[in-house]
Amino acid sequence: MKREQDYFPNETNERSFGFKVIITLVILMVLSIIGSRVYSLISFNDVLVDPTLGKEPLWYNLATIGLSIVSLIGLILTWQFKKLGVYLTVAGLFIIIIINPEFDLFRTLAPLFTLFVFTGYGFFEIIPKWKFFK
Repeated sequence: MKREQDYFPNETNERSFGFKVIITLVILMVLSIIGSRVYSLISFNDVLVDPTLGKEPLWYNLATIGLSIVSLIGLILTWQFKKLGVYLTVAGLFIIIIINPEFDLFRTLAPLFTLFVFTGYGFFEIIPKWKFFK
């Protein structure tokens, strides 16, 4: 049976171009989620964006902003090669996706796509470097 160190013998602990691009892209996507929530808090207090759905409660927008900040902290920790960062990013985005369809189906796509980018392309860059994560 192979040990963890034997799977990617030529991998170094340097951040590759792909690693930098993926982390930067996911940071920008999470910032756009935060921006859309802040915008909805500021501008749509009394107006329904979609009349078929009810008015979004305040806690929902604040929870989404908070979980997005948790995801940003996770991305910073991932940049520093911390295993906790990967788990925080995935957990924060996944919880946003879980609570989103209850209130606004249209805003589920941004966190869902962000999670897909991080798990799909991000793990493509993270898995070979996993032995360097603490």
